[in-house]
Amino acid sequence: MAEKRTAGAQIKEIAERLGVSQSTVSVVLGGRGDSVRISKETQKRVQDMAREMNYRPNIYARRLRHAEEEVPYVIAVFWRMDNLNSRIGRFIRGLYEAAERKKCRVEMVIQPYKPGELMAHADMLSGNRISGAIISGLSTADQQELEKGEYSVPIILIERESARFHCIIMDTYRTGEQCIAYMAAPEVRTAAFIGFDNNNRSERKMEAGFAYGCRDRGIRVKEDWNAYLECSSYENGYGAAEKVLANVELPSAWLVADCRLAGGILDCIHDRGLRIPEDIRLIFFEDSEILKYNKPPLSSVDVPAYEMAETALDIVLPAGYQQMDIPIRRELAPLYFIRESSGKQ
Repeated sequence: MAEKRTAGAQIKEIAERLGVSQSTVSVVLGGRGDSVRISKETQKRVQDMAREMNYRPNIYARRLRHAEEEVPYVIAVFWRMDNLNSRIGRFIRGLYEAAERKKCRVEMVIQPYKPGELMAHADMLSGNRISGAIISGLSTADQQELEKGEYSVPIILIERESARFHCIIMDTYRTGEQCIAYMAAPEVRTAAFIGFDNNNRSERKMEAGFAYGCRDRGIRVKEDWNAYLECSSYENGYGAAEKVLANVELPSAWLVADCRLAGGILDCIHDRGLRIPEDIRLIFFEDSEILKYNKPPLSSVDVPAYEMAETALDIVLPAGYQQMDIPIRRELAPLYFIRESSGKQ
């Protein structure tokens, strides 16, 4: 009840300082300023004053009015629709387990979004429904639009750099370099990359690091040898392998951007009578339990999803209590699972 009185008192004080009505302040902090046609200038004044006063919204107060205890943290996790793979499951589990260890009550809201349409959910970032937001899979266009707005909750970007928002990243450029290092051998003279057509900056950096690592070791990579797909499927994996294997000169080290392509790629290689790793060495991005049961077991590199989740929680909890003018940047190391398919153990 103390939190509810404090939130109400803050709304009243913000209104008095700005010379506007309490309902105006409540509407703006509830993320409904545009829908009731409150001017952008007034909305910005209210949001700026709320940050200056370290306003802490009363999350889900109406829904929990008759509960004995209010949920203190509501975290929205925004995840891109075309990347709803096993990583989101590990990330959500990581958040849950980290909250259990910290003995804090956290409620999670999962909000999928389509590439280029993140801002359709922008009202969640400026209202009083959540304590903080974690956003994964941003395209360049989504981030440019996001950077233009003013928000009342702390925002954490996953695998995206920002001078304004908190961010947690993995150096995918160095990851690409390291992958070819695990596959390099005197007999490896050519290499290929299998990825996707979408605007994924992390993947492009990993591909660039892979190409640089190849050049540094005298391993040739040609654009024509690479394959770029629309989505992950068995058929697309098989087709990508067919494209790479159609070259007169066979690329003998492949970095594949998604482990869900593994089944199709392996079957195509076997159908051609080729051997792994004797003829072709493979490393997949994203790990899966299935990979280690293949014959031979498949190497992979993965995002440290559990560590990312705990780090995000470590940032968003204190940020919910106090204004943080300096964004926090954390860089985490990838996880390597080196098995027989890459030729080295």
